Amino acid sequence: MKIRSLFILIVVCAGYIHSFAQDYKKTAEQQFMQYTNLIIKKDFRTAAGFIIEDFYSIIPREQMIKAMETVFNMPEFDYQIDSAKVLKVGDARLIDSAHFLKLQYSNILRMKFGGDSTLPDSTAAENEFLTLTMQSKFGEPNVTYDKASGYYTILSMKDVIAKSKNLTDWKFIVMEEDKMPFLKKILPKELLE
Repeated sequence: MKIRSLFILIVVCAGYIHSFAQDYKKTAEQQFMQYTNLIIKKDFRTAAGFIIEDFYSIIPREQMIKAMETVFNMPEFDYQIDSAKVLKVGDARLIDSAHFLKLQYSNILRMKFGGDSTLPDSTAAENEFLTLTMQSKFGEPNVTYDKASGYYTILSMKDVIAKSKNLTDWKFIVMEEDKMPFLKKILPKELLE
């Protein structure tokens, strides 16, 4: 009788632990999608609340918001994000009293340079150079150029670090090569390996 009760207790506990693990991952995924949708809607002020706070010790929040507004609202550059989805959510790790996890996401970027129709068309050499540059960053099969519309379509897949003190409120930072000097200052080194 005692063995049966112990077995039932173990099964119930295992189910609870598995459920809890899935809950924090689902919460992190949902909050990351909120953050991504705010970027898509160009609500940069609200989106800034989803960025890991430590990042603002290097670049002040207001400066970051202004930079995002400048990049996404340049008249000579049309930039659209579509089809964002989380591909994978890793397990949380407790490091220095905070929980961290890695997730991977993808989206489709549509970019057009010279978005203002009054600008002259790019030359074939400029288009080739831009295509090669983007292919080197995103991978050759992930970049296409539509000559008729002037849009580049890019399948972008990136890693993200999420941080939470309580496994319910998550903040994010996208892992990009140009951000590595900053990331090394604000993230535990074991996350960057």
